[in-house]
Amino acid sequence: MSDEAREAAFTPKVGLFRRRPAMAERWWTPVVSIDYDDHLGHNIAATACFLGVVMGVGMCLTAVSGWTATGIFGIYMVLLPLYHIFEYQCVALYNPHRVSMESFMFNPDGGNHYYQAMLVSIAEYAVECWLFNNAKTPGLITLLGLALALCGQVIRSLAMITAKTSFNHLIANRREVDHDLITHGIYKYERHPSYVGFFSWAIGLQLMLKNPLSLVAFAGVLGYFFCRRTNYEERTLVHLFGPQYENYRRRTPTLIPFVSKGMRTPNVPEGPDN
Repeated sequence: MSDEAREAAFTPKVGLFRRRPAMAERWWTPVVSIDYDDHLGHNIAATACFLGVVMGVGMCLTAVSGWTATGIFGIYMVLLPLYHIFEYQCVALYNPHRVSMESFMFNPDGGNHYYQAMLVSIAEYAVECWLFNNAKTPGLITLLGLALALCGQVIRSLAMITAKTSFNHLIANRREVDHDLITHGIYKYERHPSYVGFFSWAIGLQLMLKNPLSLVAFAGVLGYFFCRRTNYEERTLVHLFGPQYENYRRRTPTLIPFVSKGMRTPNVPEGPDN
């Protein structure tokens, strides 16, 4: 089939067409192009299906193994994809004009560090289960970690829902028309609830798995990352909202350490989000 025939056959009906040369096609080649950067229905469906399968396997492991090391890993397999589903769903429902495939937050820093961190934590759990099986027996620490992870998920999702169109996964250097300073709801008690929620979720998962090495590494790396990011974001917010944000900052605390409080209004250049 020629390229013109393909476009005539597929584009008018479903708006999709193949982007690969005909010689590269095999019997297993999908009819539509699987380009993850495109926010299209089949990409959303494939991603949601994958996350659902992982959650299903995790539920089965937990149901079969119960309160054991294997069952705890099953809970981990439920909570991990659930986070990505909530990230996308909150943006899709409350900030739809900014939703994209990146809203799943599979690669938040753009450098694949998130993948590496999760693979390391899974590897640590597997190795320690093999070497020190008794140390992974679920107990009070496991419950504390699970509770912390669930609380972190609730806090982060609540922050995104409360902020609605003012929430952005990227730090905005320019104030958009729908960008307001949110000071109600959960933002009345914490200036950066989405960061606190993610930190609690990530640390809680490692505590639940009883991963001492990953727990220390996650706490150190995330603490450093959020400290730097929050300080930069606070400077941009002072630049965007001026005295309004300074007054809000004075009366509202944050659990993120080492965040400056008495900064002068900086000269933040306009440019692309970081």
